[in-house]
Amino acid sequence: MKTLMMTTALLMAATGLAAQTCPATGAEDPGALHADWIMEGWERREGDPDFVFAEKMARYYDLKDTGGVFYDNFAPGETQLFRDASVYGANWEGLQNAARSVLHGLTGANEALVGDDVASTTLGFVGQIERLDGEVIAFDGRSQLGWACVEGAWKIRHELNYAWIVEPAEIAGFLGRRGTDQ
Repeated sequence: MKTLMMTTALLMAATGLAAQTCPATGAEDPGALHADWIMEGWERREGDPDFVFAEKMARYYDLKDTGGVFYDNFAPGETQLFRDASVYGANWEGLQNAARSVLHGLTGANEALVGDDVASTTLGFVGQIERLDGEVIAFDGRSQLGWACVEGAWKIRHELNYAWIVEPAEIAGFLGRRGTDQ
């Protein structure tokens, strides 16, 4: 009996020390998180509080270990490639806070490859920025994210986003859409 209790205690301790796993399906899997990242994380509506990357995007980025590769040809300023998630994110605060709204919609090519501790996701999206001065910027884009399982949650480590300017009418029907049936 004593041996059984010791074995059980050791197994329970080992289970607690085992690497945490991240969800492969459901609302917290990488594909669902990628969609939320666009449709909730980067979304802004008139009257929203100031966009503070570390507050709004902590669900998606590891803000304790911020190293990675973050590329976006649409990034404001002179730099498009960042090696630190917190620097990359702070770079977007000015654009977000100078906008009345930033709206998105998903278009297609939404795929995920999910392993035990790394994952890769892709999706197509559109967006429309309405600046406080009234200027409207519409764009079509593609995104690929590399995810790492960190303390039981998926976090972005690699990011490759590419967008191009389009006419607002070209994307109007996609804004707000989350499905891939377009």
